[in-house]
Amino acid sequence: MAVPASEQAGVPGANTLVIKRGGVYSGTFRSTNPDKPCIRIDTNEPVVLRYCRLEGTGLLIDARNGGARLTVQHCTGVALAPTDDNAAPGRFLEANSATSLAVTNCEMRQTGGIVVYKWQGNGSASQTLRILRNKVHNITGRYRNGGGRKSHFMLLNGVLQVANVEIAWNQVLNEPDRSMVEDNINIYNSSGTSASPIRIHNNFIRGAYPVPATAETFTGSGVTTDGDGSSPLTCTANVEAYQNQVVSTCNAAMNIAAGHHVRYHHNRMVSSSQLPDGRTLKATYAATSVFNAYNKPRSVFFANKIENNTIGFAKSGYQVPFANRHDLSTGHCPTCIGNTHMPNPITLETEQQEWRLWLQKLSRAGVEIGPRPKAKALAVRAKRV
Repeated sequence: MAVPASEQAGVPGANTLVIKRGGVYSGTFRSTNPDKPCIRIDTNEPVVLRYCRLEGTGLLIDARNGGARLTVQHCTGVALAPTDDNAAPGRFLEANSATSLAVTNCEMRQTGGIVVYKWQGNGSASQTLRILRNKVHNITGRYRNGGGRKSHFMLLNGVLQVANVEIAWNQVLNEPDRSMVEDNINIYNSSGTSASPIRIHNNFIRGAYPVPATAETFTGSGVTTDGDGSSPLTCTANVEAYQNQVVSTCNAAMNIAAGHHVRYHHNRMVSSSQLPDGRTLKATYAATSVFNAYNKPRSVFFANKIENNTIGFAKSGYQVPFANRHDLSTGHCPTCIGNTHMPNPITLETEQQEWRLWLQKLSRAGVEIGPRPKAKALAVRAKRV
């Protein structure tokens, strides 16, 4: 039975919306049960979630049944505080073996981000993955009783040899001690094709910190290629990241830790290694590196480049290339070439200038991020089965 979207709204602890037929769905959906998502996709027919508001203590959108053809547009997802110990805030979306997935102009607050595991689509324009123009606040996997789950804005895992994948024009802002992100974007045992690499471009990423932010160890970053794939066909490959801005990240800004034919170029990597209140971030290391983290043979880890980027990464005690800088990881950047090193000092004001450049960039390109206001004439109905 078709019901107006407004009738789906705002019932605390309401049952999961289980979508068994294709169509366009809208409304407000809330779950206070961490074991029940706000929405579950249970069909291979095309589904559009448009102008939804999702609030939950667990997973917000569950597309794990396989074969999903899902578009999420102009939706806002808010992860509510966990109600149990050893439970992380919910992810915005999880998809397993999807056929197509597009998440565009959405907003995510305090969520565990997006996880895409394996892929069923053929990589054509209508059967690929696109994550575009989203506004993201505080990715976190933090438990209320301490510790937490590794979380990412975007994690691809086992998405192999898929063409036309694009992650672009997203704004990700993580605040120290209010977020708990690992790698903001992690490409794990996932690949594009030689003719159509995974494209990660024109994203603004600020913040990747341990908890507390002044802790001495951290393994996250802004963008990292990752994975233990043992052959050229099963490891990360064919990834191109360009025109991104990665600001104020501990450990690293952009690393190539696995794979082949990965190229980072014309990005901006900037960190003052300071918190907004002036305290020093102790878990910083180097802006960028090419290192064989899984000790794979040359048939698996090869043909990777980091070139023509603009870098200013403060790190006390190093001099790469200037005093108290570690722009290129010592001993782990053999194919880092043609990069431009910003002059000292790299300060909080330098970081703020990156934010201003981002806003100017959006304006010049005419790009609007996050949900757009719902048109008054839009009459969307939801089908609930």
